[in-house]
Amino acid sequence: MSALAAVVLIICLVQREGGFAAERNAIPSSEYQVKAAFVYNFIKFVVWPSGEGSQGDTVRLCVLGDLSDADPFKHLDGQEIMGKRLNVSFISEPREVRNCQVLFLPSSQSRRLAKTLEIIRVLPILTIGDTDGYAQRGVMINMYLDKKRVRFEINTEMAEMARLRISTKLLSLAGTVYTPGRTEK
Repeated sequence: MSALAAVVLIICLVQREGGFAAERNAIPSSEYQVKAAFVYNFIKFVVWPSGEGSQGDTVRLCVLGDLSDADPFKHLDGQEIMGKRLNVSFISEPREVRNCQVLFLPSSQSRRLAKTLEIIRVLPILTIGDTDGYAQRGVMINMYLDKKRVRFEINTEMAEMARLRISTKLLSLAGTVYTPGRTEK
């Protein structure tokens, strides 16, 4: 329950402040601070198939491609999550994603998104993006801005294909949930 409270708190803080700092002509890095915090909390609401996913004593979060500010993700490295250590890796090629449990796909990967998702199609890798339309294109959890507020959408069909189970608590907080055969808002 404390993880749910953390996600709700982050959402409330972002909404109270009127959106990302970048939208208020402040330091753009706070946008990625918010996104990194969301990614960290999303992981807590996902269950991997037994014997897969977060094996051993680490959870490997990979960031594919370039970010304008990678520091907030670097600060996640070594943090404890679900009794394990978070290992953050920055990778440059889609073929490197096979050893990840969580894959963050920034907007810089839009051209390579289909190729990347095809590589991991049924592997138990949680995909998280931050670009309009990513959930419809196959990313499991996607963050986007709506009226200067951060929102997220979830594609449960893709999560089910990868044998990942997303908590109903997280699903209830999503702005949109794409499920096989229907979309719920």
